[in-house]
Amino acid sequence: MATQKKINIPPVLVLFFFFWAFLFSHHKAGAATTIRAGDELSSTSQLVSESGNFTLGFFTIPTTNYTYLGIWYTRDEQARKVWVANPNAPLVNNTGALKIDNVTGRLVITGGGRTIVNVTNEGSANSSVTLEDTGNFAMTDETDNRVLWQSFDYPCNVLLPGMKLGYNLTSGRNWTLTSWLSYDIAASGAFTLSWEATSESKELAIRRRSEHYWTSGSLNNQTFKFMVMLNADFSQYRYRLSDVYSDEVKYFSFNAVKGNTPMWTLTPDGRIVDGDSSAYFTPFEFCYGYQSNDGCVTDSDLPVCRSQGDKFEEKNGDFEPAQIAITSDDNSSLSLSDCMERCWISCNCVGFASNSNGAGCNMWTGKNEFRVNERGVAVSKYVLVPQDSSNGKFYCIFICESWFVGQVCACELVCLGNVVLQSVMESKGRRKSSK
Repeated sequence: MATQKKINIPPVLVLFFFFWAFLFSHHKAGAATTIRAGDELSSTSQLVSESGNFTLGFFTIPTTNYTYLGIWYTRDEQARKVWVANPNAPLVNNTGALKIDNVTGRLVITGGGRTIVNVTNEGSANSSVTLEDTGNFAMTDETDNRVLWQSFDYPCNVLLPGMKLGYNLTSGRNWTLTSWLSYDIAASGAFTLSWEATSESKELAIRRRSEHYWTSGSLNNQTFKFMVMLNADFSQYRYRLSDVYSDEVKYFSFNAVKGNTPMWTLTPDGRIVDGDSSAYFTPFEFCYGYQSNDGCVTDSDLPVCRSQGDKFEEKNGDFEPAQIAITSDDNSSLSLSDCMERCWISCNCVGFASNSNGAGCNMWTGKNEFRVNERGVAVSKYVLVPQDSSNGKFYCIFICESWFVGQVCACELVCLGNVVLQSVMESKGRRKSSK
């Protein structure tokens, strides 16, 4: 019987292996979670929450070269930002630092030896800030552990488990999400998401430039009428929805039952997207003022040159140059929805697009003759599609109604599946947001 040859591994090699394994496994756990007076977080350093759930650090968006201080899920491969400290005051280079001011006790972002942004207006001589495993970034007075400030009270475009949407009538605190201006610009955008609660109904509401735009429908049995993905079987048990309604506070929140990156994001185009599936909770791309069966708010002032059913569709290609004129507006405060609004009310407009960074508007006026580029190498545009050119959805409904009753439910499920699939595919095209 053959004997196996024994392999001798030098003890020093074994020790070397375990040493590096120890360092690797403890790298995140050993990272700093707290900043105190005298500490400084440079542009190349990061804070990591105690269990490694969240990371805080500086990041730069390549298309704009703007630098922000933000928080993201450590395990999120896309590093989508769940909170930004300075959305409306980006750094123009990547040389910022975060520290507690020795005089005021405030948390500040500095650059070139001076304060660029006051992250907090509160502070004390013994204050410290800690990144918590919930994603909350909290400043406390270490003398009595009193919370002086926390990022959960100043939400940006993302709702995390445990965060609130609503208001505190006693303190005057209002918790509202505000979209980014574009997927590359973190500045305040056109849309807000708020919680509107009365004794009769409790619902989420999106406003565009302060005007009612969309409503979720009333909260009932752990779902909302117009949040399609929450009604889907595979997602309805991922979140536990809750609300509080009292004389002092009225707010909505959710907890995650499962998932790696649970969060709801209000996108620059006014939709709500799920963090784990990257699918849209809201089925529309734009609200035009004539539809209400998807939560869009109806508007009686439909432009005289538009009809119910007219819409814009994103297409890759070009208009016939001999029949069209293009006008540009480089106003950096204009979002994609502003471009849509301008084109919608302009009777000669047949298409629009934003600039490369998502701000400003390009509008095409003239004859609506569009050539689709099958290779997808042209710049995408939103092209006006008249009502009589729309099909697909109506085709599906027509077939459903032409079958006998026993088949209708099955066909409706296929239609819903198409809506969900379209939602996922649209979202994947925009997931470069917050990178």
